[in-house]
Amino acid sequence: MIALRLALIGAGIMAFIVALRTGTEWVRWVGIGCLVGALIIRLVERLRGPRS
Repeated sequence: MIALRLALIGAGIMAFIVALRTGTEWVRWVGIGCLVGALIIRLVERLRGPRS
């Protein structure tokens, strides 16, 4: 799951950079969605607790 979170964070940052350079609104929202997805995955992992 760590690799998926890192990929989502990377995609979100890249989307923000593209949105800043091109000025497209929808790319910014894709970036926000990627970052929110990474945050949700982190919260779900924390709520599950440590695996024994």
